[in-house]
Amino acid sequence: MNALEKVFEGEPRTEVAVVDGRTTITVSLRHLRPFEAQAADDTASLLALAAVGVAGWIGYEAMSVTAPAVALFLGGLCGRPFTQKKIREAAQVTATVKFTEDSILLRRVRKAPSWEPEADWQRFDRAHEHRFVLMQHDLAQAEKDEIDHQIRNKPGARIARYYGESSYVVLEYLGQRFDVAEVMGQRRANAILDRLTFCDKYMDSLADVRKGLSMRPQDDWAGRSGSVPQ
Repeated sequence: MNALEKVFEGEPRTEVAVVDGRTTITVSLRHLRPFEAQAADDTASLLALAAVGVAGWIGYEAMSVTAPAVALFLGGLCGRPFTQKKIREAAQVTATVKFTEDSILLRRVRKAPSWEPEADWQRFDRAHEHRFVLMQHDLAQAEKDEIDHQIRNKPGARIARYYGESSYVVLEYLGQRFDVAEVMGQRRANAILDRLTFCDKYMDSLADVRKGLSMRPQDDWAGRSGSVPQ
């Protein structure tokens, strides 16, 4: 593994290709959105309740404790965290960002509940002012207000935060906001931001090196062709 491959290892998955001396970096941003996280948790809870219910029905029909009933009961009682994790993993979506020396190309995922990527790529000229940043989710404050209301009316109730734990990874381009990904989990959001920022700076360095290269002999020698330097 060379130094560049080592820098780009880990998540998010990053691929570097060089064709005809031109470098392209493709970053696949696999992430969990708050909508899918909440749906996954609700599904895991329903499956747990169903397993316990079926276990009770089997026991009632058999009028005794059977192995299948015990297995279903324990699965429903203890298996929710495992089921929740697997459903969350399956519910992740992938946005894609490509970097070339002169462009950023963005292919986002359609808004939830759709999992499909957008049909078209958005192209941004890297020569214009831009940067990648994190922004608080638009629904975070509304969720916080709802949670505060629940706490006042139902003290001790179990409360899950989704949008308050989520951020938008944003491309700020010429003062305009372009959402790249809606990410639940601060660690994942930071990892995505760091990778995109690094890729952008790396392409800057390649462009600077290319600008510094002498493309024609006269770029280095201002005298007449064939004359001797003084």
